[in-house]
Amino acid sequence: MTNDDFLKELGVTALGTRLRRLLERLNGPVTQLYRDELGFEQRWFALLQLLGARGEVRMGEAASALGVSHVAIVHAVTEMTRKGLVEKRADKADRRVSLIALSDGGRDVLARVRALSGRVDEAALGLLAEAAPDFMTSLNRLDEALETTGFAERLEAARETMKDDAR
Repeated sequence: MTNDDFLKELGVTALGTRLRRLLERLNGPVTQLYRDELGFEQRWFALLQLLGARGEVRMGEAASALGVSHVAIVHAVTEMTRKGLVEKRADKADRRVSLIALSDGGRDVLARVRALSGRVDEAALGLLAEAAPDFMTSLNRLDEALETTGFAERLEAARETMKDDAR
């Protein structure tokens, strides 16, 4: 970035845009690394890790555990099934519910992703040590604060405060 960074000038007004830009700068190289070396889409990373850790799970449980929509899980499972990474079956107790698990191919890719993740972790740890040693603590606190009071609620409260101030 140059010294002429308009988003920095905007301060908190551009918080979401700056976070999106930061995410793109972090995720872009990792996405390319996984594609180039494994033919794997980085956006599947969390689901792959979850299935590796928990084995077979209901799709709704996966969505809840990862904090994403059910639709996002369905989309990821569809793509990962096409790639031979995930198997899906109906739950015997409730045929309306889908269970998902890693296939043999998915377990193989998980092992390869974990090996490659060491490089990603090392690079991330170096970046955090250099620029933001307390970043993960701050990120956890932001998550917790948003769990307590969502941003939509905070926007509404700000609207009410601004109305009161205008009177």
